[in-house]
Amino acid sequence: MNAFRGPVNETGAGGSQGPAWSEAQRLSALESYGVLDTPPERAFDEVVELAAQLCAAPIAVVNLISERRQFFKAEIGLGVRETPLDVSICAHAILQPDLFVVTDTTQDPRFAANPMVTGAPHLRFYAGSLLKTEEGLPLGTLCVLDHKPRPEGLTEQQAFALHVLARQVMAQLELRRALAEREASERRFRVLADAMPQMVWSTLPDGAHDYYNARWYDFTGVPFGSTDGAGWNGMFHPEDQGRAWERWRHSLETGEPYEIEYRLRRADGVYRWALGRAMPVRDSQGRIERWFGTCTDIEDIKATEDALRISEERLRLALGAAEMIGTFVWDAAQDRLTADPGFARLFGQAPEAMGSGVRLAVLVPRIDPDDLARLRRQIGAAMETGSAFEAEFRLRHKAEGTRWVVARGRCAHDAAGRPVRFSGAVVDITERKRAEEGQELLARELSHRIKNIFTVIGGMVTLSASGTSPEVRGFANSLRRRLNALAAAHEYVRPHSAESGPAATETTLRGLLATLLAPYGVEEAARIELLGDDVPVGVKAATSLALILHELATNAAKYGALSQPEGSVTIEGARLGERFGLTWRESGGPEVEGPPVRRGFGTILAERGAITQLGGSIAQDWPREGLVLRLEVPLARLAY
Repeated sequence: MNAFRGPVNETGAGGSQGPAWSEAQRLSALESYGVLDTPPERAFDEVVELAAQLCAAPIAVVNLISERRQFFKAEIGLGVRETPLDVSICAHAILQPDLFVVTDTTQDPRFAANPMVTGAPHLRFYAGSLLKTEEGLPLGTLCVLDHKPRPEGLTEQQAFALHVLARQVMAQLELRRALAEREASERRFRVLADAMPQMVWSTLPDGAHDYYNARWYDFTGVPFGSTDGAGWNGMFHPEDQGRAWERWRHSLETGEPYEIEYRLRRADGVYRWALGRAMPVRDSQGRIERWFGTCTDIEDIKATEDALRISEERLRLALGAAEMIGTFVWDAAQDRLTADPGFARLFGQAPEAMGSGVRLAVLVPRIDPDDLARLRRQIGAAMETGSAFEAEFRLRHKAEGTRWVVARGRCAHDAAGRPVRFSGAVVDITERKRAEEGQELLARELSHRIKNIFTVIGGMVTLSASGTSPEVRGFANSLRRRLNALAAAHEYVRPHSAESGPAATETTLRGLLATLLAPYGVEEAARIELLGDDVPVGVKAATSLALILHELATNAAKYGALSQPEGSVTIEGARLGERFGLTWRESGGPEVEGPPVRRGFGTILAERGAITQLGGSIAQDWPREGLVLRLEVPLARLAY
């Protein structure tokens, strides 16, 4: 018999070291069983009754050592449920590695003065077997006690029985904790399942439904438990029931995950599309223990998908009908461009090849060599900045000759700023270009005739002044110079193509201003003064800007500062970060009484050009000294 008789060193067996656990760990383990202060239970009561009989002891206790007291989960012969810790013999027993026996407490200095030894119930003998967890943490003891000493201690059979019964007590405590943890887990699961927006359900291994969350009953409106077993299938649309059964049986037979879309009846009788999914839960041997599943209302998603499908079909039909349009997506990282049949037709490629994707180099031979370098620069700029891409260029076709197209798109970048996808559309604008060419021919013809008129008038002025006084000849020369200046300015205020724009030597702001204002006395420094920064002006921007400046100069000559000999105009340009500001300031003219009551067509046209074509803003002030106009334009648009 393995027993400790008489005084024992409580630092451990052999007295060399203390326990391999801390008190905090032990108390935490005890708390996890949730057994303290619980009422008596038959399973524990029977253990102490059997222990008392086997050990022929009048007292037997299932004793749990708390922080300041000992609690008796079961007892026989004591008549109390707890005692203070300072009178506990078991508090010493839990420090021992095994069975702890005190044959005569009056002879043991640890217990001789214990009130429970010196007084009622006059305990003389103690034997206790540890109640310890699988981790070796002692919770208390199963002990037997007697009112008289037992020098012989316990028999071997009694000691063995006490050990076995102690293990049974721990088995009961473990079962109790497992059941409590299961109940807590089920409560947590139910709270979580009820909080989910999806309908949650579970089934037994054979597929019989035994649980639905609150969302299921809220959605369907059916009584609790009415869809258990196989009652769920009646909630589906009649046209979906057979398909749902077949898919569910297949999952039950194979163990494969379950997924299906079906129409589920809502509480108001309306069927809504739902997505059903389920996964099996398997044990360590791979056997299915349970199925857990969800139903998700996807009616709105289905409606959106239908609308998107219809929209895509309409777009496909529109693109198919409009052969002049093609769409593309270029995977910049992989250099793989995929496109629709419209794009393939424009570039003379097989639709199947373009649908699968080709390298960009395959398309390059179709682009007119004169446009290729410019197109590459524009693509590179769009890929670098992520700004909108737009380019007009020519495509060469063997059968159709040269075709003009305009490409528009934008390049998407990844988180690191690398270009990943360039998507857009290409439109055949050949007919528009031909119409523009016709308009250009007409504009050139009209411009030529207007210039001829200026030339004829100039010749008439020269002829008329011939033989007259020097004063008249001087006036005639000044008038002829202004007529020539008007002819030069006329080139700016009519629409131009890329080929018919003004000379490159005049495509700066100062050059443009000098040409446009020459007819109004720009050579007379006292009348018109140009100040500030000079910037490049592109052909398209020059036309819009020329209309604005020509209208300002014309109005100044008719009604403003240039209508008086002492009047003057100051024009000042200034770079403002990514924008350019131009200020037109008049002084010395007729006194201004406020904004004009009526604006002419030319003024309205000029303002619209500043906003729509130049992407800028225009503001006017009317102080008494004369008009002050401020124009702001993006530098990028000004150079276009």
